[in-house]
Amino acid sequence: MMKEMLTNKLLSGLPDAEFARLMPLLEPVSLSAGERLSEAGQAPRFIYFPESCVISCQANMEDGKSAEVGMIGFEGVADITTLVRSRLAVHSLNVSIAGSALRVRKDDFEREIQGSEGLQQSLLAYAAEYVTQLSQRSACAIFHLLEQRFAVWLLLLTDRIEDGVIQITQERTADHLGVRRAGVTVVATQMQAAGAITYRRGSLRITNRKMLEAIACECYGTLALERPHQTTYM
Repeated sequence: MMKEMLTNKLLSGLPDAEFARLMPLLEPVSLSAGERLSEAGQAPRFIYFPESCVISCQANMEDGKSAEVGMIGFEGVADITTLVRSRLAVHSLNVSIAGSALRVRKDDFEREIQGSEGLQQSLLAYAAEYVTQLSQRSACAIFHLLEQRFAVWLLLLTDRIEDGVIQITQERTADHLGVRRAGVTVVATQMQAAGAITYRRGSLRITNRKMLEAIACECYGTLALERPHQTTYM
């Protein structure tokens, strides 16, 4: 496994010597959309470094409702909160977009952290970025309209994948946004009529990214990512 070939920014940014120590512990995996990686209230077995997949951190309520509170792609690691906060996961982890990742056993990774200053610094830097995402998205959910939140969510997803086509149902989208499916149907129909997206049978395509950015609230500007290589879908 060559560090230069990795997409994950946290891993590829490690000093060569520290990556070399971590590399034997990393296991390539292929993750399916909708796959549940860990449950709230349990100690996760693995830490995941997304490559082409996107992982959703979900808050689950007692009445069965849920909402995405964090999104992790090539820029980071899931679930960092179990490393810096407690041994038990507060939220569940689900795969939003299918793709590849590297995983390491949590116990092995915790031992590796102890002797790796570069890894510690990389994790602290990413933790700061992730806290910003959590706090900004919390404020967004309070202050901004569903149409704006939906646009931000779509843009954040496509920042983390290769193209502007997202394979996802309206039911799963509603689960991520913490709203009723009917609300997603309404805003998706409006965006399609405006020419920002097209949606058909679980496949959503961004047809006018500039228009989608205009629909999105200010939160996208705070949370936008740059891919390590140029996105070519638009």
